[in-house]
Amino acid sequence: MLDDILYFILVAFISYFIGTINFSKIIAWHSRRKDITKVGSGNPGTMNMLRSFGFVLALATFVAEVVKSGLTCFVFQAIFPQYGQLIYFVSGFFVLMGYIFPVWSKFKGGKGVACFAGIFLFSSLWYVSLGWFVVCFILFMFISYACVISFTYIGGLSIAYTLYIWLYLISNGMPLSHAIAITAIIWVLYALMLFMHRGNIKRLINHTENKIDFKSKLKAVFCHKKGEQIIEEDQVPNAKPEAEVVVSVDEQEKSNSSDSTSPNEEQENTAEPQENPSKNNEDNK
Repeated sequence: MLDDILYFILVAFISYFIGTINFSKIIAWHSRRKDITKVGSGNPGTMNMLRSFGFVLALATFVAEVVKSGLTCFVFQAIFPQYGQLIYFVSGFFVLMGYIFPVWSKFKGGKGVACFAGIFLFSSLWYVSLGWFVVCFILFMFISYACVISFTYIGGLSIAYTLYIWLYLISNGMPLSHAIAITAIIWVLYALMLFMHRGNIKRLINHTENKIDFKSKLKAVFCHKKGEQIIEEDQVPNAKPEAEVVVSVDEQEKSNSSDSTSPNEEQENTAEPQENPSKNNEDNK
C-alpha cells in the first residue's frame, strides 16, 4: 500500500514539472524573438499563437503540447501497467496542473486545451479523439469564436470517454474504484477548463468576444501566390486584432519605383530656364 502511494506521488511530481514546459513560449521566442505573454491576449497558448503569429506556428505549438502531455501519460502507464488507466489519467491531471499553474511563472500559464487534447489523443480511445478533432477543425472554419470550438472539443471528449468507461471498460474488468476516480478526474479537468475560460464566457455573453478568421489564416498559408509575403499582425503597425496582410512583391517594387524619381528628372524639374544671351544683346541695342 505504501509503495503504491509513493509511486503515485512520484508520477504526480514528474508529470507536474513536465507540464510546466510551455512550447508557445519556446516557439514564439525562437521563431520571432517575441515573448508570447506580451503579445496579443498575453495568454501563452495555442490560440494566442494563432492570433499573433499565424497558423503554422500555432499548429506547431498544438502538436508539441499534445505530444508532451499524451506521451507523458503513455510512458507512465507503460512503466506501471498494474495500475492500468488510473495512472494514465493521474499523470494527465498533473501535467495539466503544471501547464496551467507553472511554478516558474508565478502559477500563471496557459488554458490547457492542447494538453487536455493530448491526454485523450494518446488514450485507448484515440481514434474517437482524432475524429472529433477533425470535426472541430472543420467547424472552426465556420464558427469564428475559438472558445466555442474549445468547449465543443473538450466537452465531446469528456462525454465520449465517460461513456466508454461505464459502458465498456467496466464490463471488461476495470475496477469500480478506478472507473469512479478516472471519471472524477475527467470532469474536474473539464470544470477547470471552463474556469480558465471564464473571461471568454463573460465576453461571449456580452457579445464582445474577439473573433478569429480561421479560414483566411489557412488561405494565407496554403493559397497565397508565389512571390507574396505574409505579414503577420505583429509586423503591421497599428494593426487590428488578428489581422494578416498579404503584400505582393511586384506591387511593392512598382510602388517604390513610382514614389522615387530619377536624378535626371529631379535635375530637370529643379533647373531654372535660362534666357538666350544673343537675344538679350539685341534688346540692349
